[in-house]
Amino acid sequence: MGTRAAILQGAGATGAASTTQIGAADITLPSGGPWTIFGLWGMVAKVTAVAAEGTGGDLIVQAVAGDLTPDPSPGKYPLIGSPAQMGANHGNAMLPLNIWPVNWQASGKATIRLSYYQQLAITTAPRLAAGILFGDKIPPPVNFRFCDSVGTAFASATEQTVGSITLAEKAKRITGVMGVLNHGDTITVAEPMIGSFRLASSSLLMPPANFPFNVCMDSSDGTPAGETGMPHSNFIPVDIPIDGGAIIDVFATTFVSCTGNAEVRVYLAYE
Repeated sequence: MGTRAAILQGAGATGAASTTQIGAADITLPSGGPWTIFGLWGMVAKVTAVAAEGTGGDLIVQAVAGDLTPDPSPGKYPLIGSPAQMGANHGNAMLPLNIWPVNWQASGKATIRLSYYQQLAITTAPRLAAGILFGDKIPPPVNFRFCDSVGTAFASATEQTVGSITLAEKAKRITGVMGVLNHGDTITVAEPMIGSFRLASSSLLMPPANFPFNVCMDSSDGTPAGETGMPHSNFIPVDIPIDGGAIIDVFATTFVSCTGNAEVRVYLAYE
């Protein structure tokens, strides 16, 4: 069946010690199964970078319906945000993707809720994204044999076509994916960078999957000064069977429209 991924996104809250459900709905796993959930991740980005306001708290996972073994309760995992800054012109913070390794067995149509516990008060509700990685098994660790990429730039909150990658005739499975998000254009007030990418193909049946980018970026309230640090990035491990010579189509979305282009590159490692 191959590796799949589900994502939720939406706005957080402004109050300290507040808990907000991420997205307008829960994650419902596909029929069939059983499914092994092996990854849990979350990201938070400031919409306005007011001085002396930070983000971060807990990513809370709850089993709402169906069988999930073991029950993840209390289900509180780190959702790492950015610290407070001294003023509006502070350089934009860049936050890494953190994937927490988990091991839960879920039935088909099991329902999972993800929420954000916000530790500190903030003037403007931040943007959130979170999700799970799952499949019929946990992808085994492998060293990559081949890797290819495709990229584009866009300024829109609707899904965009990144491009297509034609895999080698000897390709058998995709073993890792990475979406790199950057901002190489005009920085505008109140425009955080946070989004996702997905894979599809007209030449073979691929499991539906929506993966997170390697980073998200806070917005600014002024003219950013100074450089932001670049966090360490890792490929997302996957196990997606493919046919040799398959054409993989890549699409990407940023959840907040940006005035200056988002720069996107997506990498596929395969063997």
